[in-house]
Amino acid sequence: MMSIKNFFIYIFLVFTTANTLADTIDQERKFNIYAKIPLVPKISVMEIDTILNIENKKYNYEFIIKSKNIVEFINQVNGKGTVNGVINGIYSPTDYKYRYTRKKKEKYVEMSYVNNVVKEIINLPLFDKSELSFVSDDMLVGTIDPSSFFLNLLNYEKTGKCKNKFKVFDGKRRYDVVFKNINTDNKKNTIECEADQIRLGGYKKDEKISDVFGASDYIKIIYANNTNKDFVGYEAKNGSIKIIINEIK
Repeated sequence: MMSIKNFFIYIFLVFTTANTLADTIDQERKFNIYAKIPLVPKISVMEIDTILNIENKKYNYEFIIKSKNIVEFINQVNGKGTVNGVINGIYSPTDYKYRYTRKKKEKYVEMSYVNNVVKEIINLPLFDKSELSFVSDDMLVGTIDPSSFFLNLLNYEKTGKCKNKFKVFDGKRRYDVVFKNINTDNKKNTIECEADQIRLGGYKKDEKISDVFGASDYIKIIYANNTNKDFVGYEAKNGSIKIIINEIK
């Protein structure tokens, strides 16, 4: 027969093990990125494979970006990256690494953060900052990387129910994403959250930007109008080009 002492030890182990398992999440998700121009059907241009690990309010997010169909109006990108961080209301990075190839040129970005401030930036190859609009040290306070930004968008609650402002810095460009409107589509049973992307620094004058998150005239995040507010899709428009991101189920 189990003694009283051993019984309480058993209960303690069961309880702590259950809580440890509850705090650990591993999740794999895949996304298709489509490009659309007027009078032409949307074209699948990229695929993103992601793995999210959450343990004790810390996260590790790995992602692989693969180009699919070649189109003239979207730069082909193939890359692999990882970001580690803490969950404090939102996903906030502590270190970010991204190696990718664009226009047949290999590039690398690495950033480290201390107390929500970017402390170190590595860009390879180096770029000429004098050609870009200015990014001050103060503008880097409270910023997150693009992958953490996307990760936050997948969770309706992490967007502050579409009320948060996200400060994003990719190692070169600095922009804000500010939510402005929330609309409910009863026919589609969805919630549509509209946002503006405000370019603040790191851009060339009159630069034509054709990457997915670099610049958008508008952004729309779509969630299911259900209990979990599941992510349905992302839309953004840059000139005549529309970008659509849907999860591959």
